[in-house]
Amino acid sequence: MFDLKFLRKPFVVLLTVPAGVALSIACWALILVFLERYLDPSIGESILSFMSADTASSILSLIAGGAMSALTLTYSIVLVVFTLAAGTLAPRMLQRFTTDLVNQMTAGIFGGTFLYAMVALSFIDDEFVPDIAVIGAEVLAVICVMQLIYFVRHVSRSVTIDDEIAGITARLKTALDSRERGKDRNDSDAVREADRLGEFDFEMVAGCPGYLVSLDEERLIALARKHDTVFQLQKPKGVYTLTDDVLIKATNSLDDEAVEAVQRALDIQPSRSQNSPVEFSINLLVEIALRALSPGVNDTFTAIATVDSLSSALAETKTSEDRTALIRKDDEGKIRLLVPELSMRNLINQAFHPLRQASGGNILMAICLANAYARLYTSVRPRNRELLKEHARLLICEIERHGHLEEDVDSVIETLPSEFRNAERKRRRAAATPEGAETGKEKT
Repeated sequence: MFDLKFLRKPFVVLLTVPAGVALSIACWALILVFLERYLDPSIGESILSFMSADTASSILSLIAGGAMSALTLTYSIVLVVFTLAAGTLAPRMLQRFTTDLVNQMTAGIFGGTFLYAMVALSFIDDEFVPDIAVIGAEVLAVICVMQLIYFVRHVSRSVTIDDEIAGITARLKTALDSRERGKDRNDSDAVREADRLGEFDFEMVAGCPGYLVSLDEERLIALARKHDTVFQLQKPKGVYTLTDDVLIKATNSLDDEAVEAVQRALDIQPSRSQNSPVEFSINLLVEIALRALSPGVNDTFTAIATVDSLSSALAETKTSEDRTALIRKDDEGKIRLLVPELSMRNLINQAFHPLRQASGGNILMAICLANAYARLYTSVRPRNRELLKEHARLLICEIERHGHLEEDVDSVIETLPSEFRNAERKRRRAAATPEGAETGKEKT
């Protein structure tokens, strides 16, 4: 079967979609010229009988040149803007630029208008003027002007940090809710059946290094049914894997041909992708916050907005339980595939460990993180509350290590939930005593 995975590459997407739009618009020039020249020549004469060949040529030439100039100039400026924005926000914004539908449609309309005008221009001679096609070109010129105005507005909003954070957060919430709905499909009977499965003794390696972007579940289920086995993915999507890492296991042995078929069903790429929206969105938000906290940028309030959005996304979703593997069955109702996903504990660690490590010297960020812990405390399970308590302890230790005033440390502690505050105060009192200090030295 022909593999279409290459179509997901950003540069290829930037070419295929605009090219399809441009060629479709150019085909309309051929259709209109054909209808006017070969079906009823009087149609054009009744509409624009006054238009000469020179006039039509001038109009079409002007439209073609204007469309191409607008396309070149617009994208040159926009790429500069996005490059500068990527330097302060996140480099992966450039990938989103290539996959954005508005950007693709703008390129397609501008390019299609140019091709349309050139095609119509090629049919003009002393005996025939494609009047209707010229009118169509003028309509396209108006559309280009309107699209250009909308495009500039769209780009200006795309590089606005608040809108960017809001968009990433919305995608994160959607992805988390989708994960939760996927978990709900695992009924209790399916879970018990999965627990009774045999040992996964047969191991298959990744075959190449990179990030596990996605997997073809339908193909894996079909292969498992064909070989009467069950596949168990060893790593969740978005995780980096080496060539010889065991990526998937099976209950039965498979021949080399089947192993190669399984490996082809796994999409491993050298870079992260939006095909793993939860992990990708969290990493992107953390990257924006860390870049904002860097000495070269020093934009604390951007980092605060990022942490607020990240914590609200994790708190507002129903993904409060530890995740088990998603269970996939075939048409006969037999379990064929187990796909693990990151638990809520993993997501909290992935998001807040780097932010806490980068916020020790910034009291505003420390208070923001304390608020985030308090926000999550009311939504997570008790076992994860202990994890948040550990994060809070590490945060206090981090700001103490940076030598902040006692009053500043107290302001961070007062932001924590009451249970956390009492635990921290008890720890600090114990550390202040000679016995506690000696114990702390021994632990260190």
